[in-house]
Amino acid sequence: MIKWLLVCMPAAIAASWFEVDPSVVFALSLAAIIPLVEVMGDATEQLAAKLGPTIGGLLNSSLNNAPELIIGIVALSHGLGSVVKASLTGSILVNLMIGLGLALIFGGLKFGEQKFDRHNLRIGGSMLMICIFCFVVPAVFEIGTPAGTRGLSIEISVILLVIYVLNVFITLVSGRKGESITPDEELDESNPPSPVWKSLSILAAAAVALAMVSDTLSESLGPTAKALGLSDTFSGIVLLGGVGGIGEV
Repeated sequence: MIKWLLVCMPAAIAASWFEVDPSVVFALSLAAIIPLVEVMGDATEQLAAKLGPTIGGLLNSSLNNAPELIIGIVALSHGLGSVVKASLTGSILVNLMIGLGLALIFGGLKFGEQKFDRHNLRIGGSMLMICIFCFVVPAVFEIGTPAGTRGLSIEISVILLVIYVLNVFITLVSGRKGESITPDEELDESNPPSPVWKSLSILAAAAVALAMVSDTLSESLGPTAKALGLSDTFSGIVLLGGVGGIGEV
């Protein structure tokens, strides 16, 4: 349990208000983000358990990225574009290496042989390949025409968003047709999920709090990185990317 770190949230806001040393503000903000991400993850899981496996799975895959999205938007508003770019790499590394690695290790230790849905695996693999392709194309074009990559990146971003929306729609339609609850998937009567309104309220409150803490984090990141000699790449990959992606681990 790391929710006791929530005390760092008012401390970080107060420290920023009274213009305490930026390194202290940054450390408090970074510590406060960790429990807020956990709270958002718990609320998302409660919603998923209440709304069923199909919608719940989509909520888990979508809302678990909300902390990274909030942190990234706030950081962009402070002009930290290069840090946000690096944080995307950090988030991917956290999910693929730490998250997936821990799932495989502990899942294997607990359940032995693990099984995966072949259909969903193919869809996930295809989406991953499309994302990789969309990351590589702007990088290749930047070598020859650096000035023209901004428009290309925006167009590719729109395409990715459309593909994601279509994937959500197809998953909902196909999932509802064959959705059924097996005895192993029945809800635990001794520990029922929270009501939808309660989970949504917690999720919204945590998102607002995370935005406030992200603001203090972004304001103090520049001076702290300069004082400690940290590059934008390191700050994005290790600090923002690692902390933002911890909710999915």
